[in-house]
Formats: sequence, structure tokens, C-alpha cells
Amino acid sequence: MKKYIAMKRIYIVGLTVLLFMGLTACTDWLEIKPESEIILNDYWQKQSDVDAAIAACYVGLGDPAVISHMIVWGEMRSDNMTEGIPFIGDAQKVMDGDISPVNYAASWGSFYTVINYCNTILHYAPDVVNRDDNFREADLKRVQAEVLTIRSLCYFYLVRAFKDVPWIEQPSITDAQVYTVPKDSESVIIKHLISDLTFAQQYIITDYGTKAANHGRFTRTSVNALLADVYLWSQDYQNCSQTCDLVLADSRIKLEDPSVSFPHIFYIGNSTESIFELQFYDSKSQSNSTIRDFYGRNTNTTTFGSLIGFPITLAYSEEYSASRGAYSPFDFPVPGTNNLYEGASDVRAKDSYELYGGKYYIFKYAGAMRLPGTSGVSTYVYNTSSTPNWVVYRLPDVMLMKAEALVQLSGDTLYELNNIANMKLAISLVNKTYMRSNVGKDTLVYSYYATQDKMADLVLRERQRELLFEGKRWFDLVRVARRGYPASTNGLSTLNDKVSHKASASTNVSSGVPVMDALYFPISAYELKSNPALKQNPFYETTSTSTR
Repeated sequence: MKKYIAMKRIYIVGLTVLLFMGLTACTDWLEIKPESEIILNDYWQKQSDVDAAIAACYVGLGDPAVISHMIVWGEMRSDNMTEGIPFIGDAQKVMDGDISPVNYAASWGSFYTVINYCNTILHYAPDVVNRDDNFREADLKRVQAEVLTIRSLCYFYLVRAFKDVPWIEQPSITDAQVYTVPKDSESVIIKHLISDLTFAQQYIITDYGTKAANHGRFTRTSVNALLADVYLWSQDYQNCSQTCDLVLADSRIKLEDPSVSFPHIFYIGNSTESIFELQFYDSKSQSNSTIRDFYGRNTNTTTFGSLIGFPITLAYSEEYSASRGAYSPFDFPVPGTNNLYEGASDVRAKDSYELYGGKYYIFKYAGAMRLPGTSGVSTYVYNTSSTPNWVVYRLPDVMLMKAEALVQLSGDTLYELNNIANMKLAISLVNKTYMRSNVGKDTLVYSYYATQDKMADLVLRERQRELLFEGKRWFDLVRVARRGYPASTNGLSTLNDKVSHKASASTNVSSGVPVMDALYFPISAYELKSNPALKQNPFYETTSTSTR
């Protein structure tokens, strides 16, 4: 595993990397000058300098350390994953729920590196207005909107993973700066994010003119997707629903046809339903190595390269599914019926993973296409020549965000008619994603899910079916726990019930959490040592913080 990097070192090194990325064509770069003098005198002179720095922000988001944490924080503690082959290390411990301040998952440096890129641009870009006549105030607003959104995405991951984190707006430029920064509360961070994204809504570009740019850079639609997610996390369901509507109103974004949805979304990339995804180009030596490291790459259907990850054994093993989906979100009994099942022939089951040799291997992202056979046995074609983009937001995610918000808005008995309308709209949104993967089957009928708890369960299952291995599931479960769902028990019970189905085959350790504070990751021991102003997250205060 990678070593931890202190926040201070991340900032200074990150700034140097950003400038190198922006000035690779400048032969004058090798002239030795103080770093601050380079920034003020040789850089930030014209619009192209600003644009190059923005490009560096996106490169930073695509760094393996960033994407690996998106997977580790968003999937590994959930009921979607366990080890594919026996291995030891930090990832195994995360999947077991055995997490300490010296685990790699506790490192946040790669995200603060990108945040510092953004802060540097926000600090210096206004000067370019006075130096380049072609860079005007309107251009500056556009830049600020895009960069604030990139920074907001980073902070949103940090808040969901750690809850309280340092909010930093000033760039780290010299060693003379003070880096002892305390944590800010989650509520303070969320207010900043909503403010920044509301600003971005007004000034962000709506169309860059190319498919890759429209999906690989933030646009007004992707700003709205991120803002809706922030509202959902903070339980502002009305604003979440309304912001989702802004995304759904974009006629350019539409569900892929079921016959080509898998290769278009997870192999070719930049599909019609893509909202924002991190771009990779193997021809430019920009490969998504994280997918190969985490999900594997197979040269054929008989050899496997997966290091970790297949759907949990209890959920999908033959003996367990013989009970007709007692846990699996596929082939799941419809509430109140004896012989009706959700997703009995759902293609997402086969598209997401492959059964081979008695084990399940992740196919989503690792695969290129699945060829259905006449006998019902599929041929799996794996991606060997390129690496896929990493999808951060796509249309089904936003549809199901809105469905979740509508269900939560349906809990007030004083507004019964509105509540029924919200519930029916929620199941119609679920059916849009569900029916794409269950072509020719019956739709999900409202009468079977006509209570808030049953509808909330349905939306949660549909999100699991649709977004398997996309870095969403643990955050979905944490949202459930935070709002205390269902009302008859508590959110932790619901979360623990889900993850109790997975226990490490080697250690039999439960992945459940005993208290709310355990939903989050500890702060890295190295960060605590480097920044005395930081305090460890409460659940881990008695955990050893010694480094390895």
C-alpha cells in the first residue's frame, strides 16, 4: 500500500505538479527561480495558462489514488464486495470492517491535492483578467464556476468518508505558510458546497461542443447532479427533488438502449446517459489502472486477474439463491406475494458479474461486452486493449436520487394526497431503470409497495441493482443509517442487516458498525502527527495511531 503523505507535503508537491502539467511545452521552465516567483512572473499571464491549470485539476481527479479511494470509501465496506482471491492488506481490512488510522483508506491527501489545485486557480485567475485582454470577467466567472465544482466534488467525498474535515480555501504556495488547520463540522462544509454549487449553476458552461468535453468536464447538468446529491445527503429532500428535475430536463441526456447499454456505458464511455465521467486515453498513456488493480482484467473467460472483488458469496451463491433471493437484490420476493419476484431475469445480474468456478467475478468495468447464448449461458468478452472511463454520475443515478427524495417527502400524514402522488412518481422512476433491464417483463406495481418503508426498500434495492460496483453503495447505506430508517427500528440496524451477509472467509469478521461514529473512516495517523490541530474522529480516539 502507498505511504501516507502529510497535508503540507501534498499541497506543495501538488502545486509543483500542476505547474509542470501546465508548462510542459515551455523550455524556460528549467530556469531556477523561487517557486512563488515562478507563479507570479512566469505563469498566470494568459487564458491558456488558466485552462491548462484546469486540465491539471481533472488529471488530478483521475489519479489512481483518487479513484481507488472512491472505490474503497464507496464500495468496500458495503454488501457488494468481498475478496475475490485470498489476500491480506489494508483493502481486506476495510472489507472486514477492521479499520484503523494506519490503514491506507484513512489517507485523504490525494483529494486535498486536487483541492489545492483548485484553490491555486481561484487565487491567481483574477490576475489574468488584467494581463490578458481576451480573458474577461465573464471568462473568470466561468473558470470559477468550473473550479468550485471540482473542489466541491472532492469535499463531498471527504465529508461522506470522514464527516468533519478541514475546510481550506487558500492555496498552499510556500513552506512559510502555517498548516495546522483544525476540522470544520460537516454542516459548515455542506453550506460551503451548496453556496459554491449555486454560484456554479449560474456561470458554468452548458455545452463545450464535443462529447468528451461535455461528459469529461463539469457542465450545468453535472453541477446540478452533484448539488442534488449534496441535498440528498443533507436530507433536504425538496431541494434534491427540484434539482434532480433540472438534470432530467436536459434533453441531451437519455437512457441508453438496453441492447447496447453495457458496452456503451462501461466500455466505450461517454454514453447518452453519462453526466460526468473521468476520461482516460490509453493512446496518450492515460490508463485507468485502478480498474485493472481492483476489478481485474481478463484475457479470456478461463483466466482471471481480479485482485479483489466479486459480489458477496452469501448473496449470490447457488445454495443461497435457491431460497429465491432471500438477500440478493435480484430475484427478490415482491412484498406480500408468494410467487412474484423482482428481477428474476434482470440482465444487470449477468452484466455486473460472472460466475466461474463457483465464484463470482466483477465484470462491470472489467468487461467489454456480454454475448447471450441460446442456452442461457453467456460468453464474456473482457477488456484487454484499453481501460474504461470512471463514471461519477449518470442518468439512472439521478432518477433514483429523485425517487429516494420523493419517498422521504411522503412521510407526513397531513398531506396524504400529495404523499400518494410522490410515491407513485417514485415507483415510475424506479420502473424506468428497472424495465430497461427487464425487457418484456411486468412492471413493478405500486400496490405492493404502498408504504413509505416498502417503497424506500425498493428504491434502495434498485440503486443496488443499477449501480453495483460504481462507488455508491456504502454511501447509500450510510444515508439510510443517518436518517434512522425505518422508523420502527434505527438506521444502523438496517445497515448492519445488509452487511451482516458478508463476512471474510478467512477471518469471519462482521462488517457491521456498533455506533453512528463508526460509519466514517479514521483520520490518518500521519495526518494527526503532521497537523496537531486535528482531532481523531470519535470512534477511533482510543485506537492506536502508531505508524507502520
